[in-house]
Amino acid sequence: MSDLKILLIQSPDRAVDDNPLAMVPLGLAYMASAARESGYEATILDASGEGLDWPEFTERVSAKKWDVIGITALTPVFDAVKRAMGICRPHTRYLVIGGAHPMALSETIMAENPELDGAVIGEGERTFVEMLDAIDADGDLSGIPGLATPDSPAEPREPIEQLDGLPFPARDLLPTNEYRYALAGRRRVATLITSRGCPYNCIFCDKGVCGDRWRARSAANVLAEIDEIVQRYRTQYIIFYDDLFVLDRGRLKEICDGLVERNYRLKWKAEARVDCVDAEMLSWMRRAGCEILGFGVESANPRGLEYLRKRTTPEIAREAFALTKSAGIKTVGYFILGIPVETYEDALNTIQFAIDIGVDYADFHVLSPLPGTPLYRQARSDGSYREVDAQNFIEKDRKRPVIISDNWSEEKLVSIIAEAHKRFFMRPGYIFGKLLGIRSLGDLMSLMKLGTRMFSCIRDKRSKAARMGRKGGG
Repeated sequence: MSDLKILLIQSPDRAVDDNPLAMVPLGLAYMASAARESGYEATILDASGEGLDWPEFTERVSAKKWDVIGITALTPVFDAVKRAMGICRPHTRYLVIGGAHPMALSETIMAENPELDGAVIGEGERTFVEMLDAIDADGDLSGIPGLATPDSPAEPREPIEQLDGLPFPARDLLPTNEYRYALAGRRRVATLITSRGCPYNCIFCDKGVCGDRWRARSAANVLAEIDEIVQRYRTQYIIFYDDLFVLDRGRLKEICDGLVERNYRLKWKAEARVDCVDAEMLSWMRRAGCEILGFGVESANPRGLEYLRKRTTPEIAREAFALTKSAGIKTVGYFILGIPVETYEDALNTIQFAIDIGVDYADFHVLSPLPGTPLYRQARSDGSYREVDAQNFIEKDRKRPVIISDNWSEEKLVSIIAEAHKRFFMRPGYIFGKLLGIRSLGDLMSLMKLGTRMFSCIRDKRSKAARMGRKGGG
């Protein structure tokens, strides 16, 4: 066993009350388990999950000298990550970064962040271990595929083919009792990733880390991890993080059958596409404990769907929601507003569509050209890229990239999000239905917390839209 002192970090939130939904840093747990399998022992500090403020975080980091500190980074919270990097730099020999943000900005991440010694680009398990081997030997990090350094960009590394060969995430290093999911009430929550990559080509999606080829773990491997989290961590609710949990019908059937046989009485949520479900599949999922299924509907307008390269239709979405409701599974619908080829009236049509198809939980977002996506490259090229204040009440962004077009000024983008929240969430029937669905004090507390944030967001955004209207818009 090497004596390298390794710390893996998810940075604090900007403020302690800034985190309505704790994000389990599964990537860090995978890095830690890969390192452990290769003879290294890492510590994980999930400052966000533990609710640490910045002084507490500084105290924890500075408690000892580290050989390696690795920080995971998403673009919406990179300002907080940047602050954490500055705190960590004096306390480690090597400071490295990984996650979606450095992948999306792989060409500039090192030059723009001179405090870094390396950036893991793409799937990181093999790259991270090879980096530790180099540090443990002589400290020369050059030539490691997937690792960018101050002197050289990252050489490409092929995606991991045999996902069953990866050790399960090191959940023993995470504050597992701290994680909550608003729709799970007070049940103990765990997250799983059972596949990587996505074969679809939506213009707004960044597939840089896992690629465009879908690779899946076997049903037996997935069920073995479920056995571990139930028996060791007493998990009651699972969130499957896969972009497309349902893509392989045969694998899905094996997983569902395995869950039924185990009779763990687990409840779970997964993601699907509206063109990938049918009545029989949904019946398997419901019987196996699926409580919520999320669908990226995006738009109710064919013109908008074509622009997004979604390869679905409103009719297919309507049928998928009807089938899911008939199966007894609740739905989350993800909707995109502010699409350049759509008008304000088109966006109102999407909001009404969400109501008409009976979505249980709606997630409305303004179209965002995030780094690493085709949409980002297009918006940068044609000059339509802008950054404005974040609009959604569960977003962790301070600023959110948007596209300003002939149809969409900043004023209209602010207005349409406020209108979506008002029309969907403030309906008396919707509020009454949610109150009837309360089964425990935990359900009530979760609903109250989300409701408070939502009402505050609607008030703030309507106020901002009114101020901008008085000033003549954006």
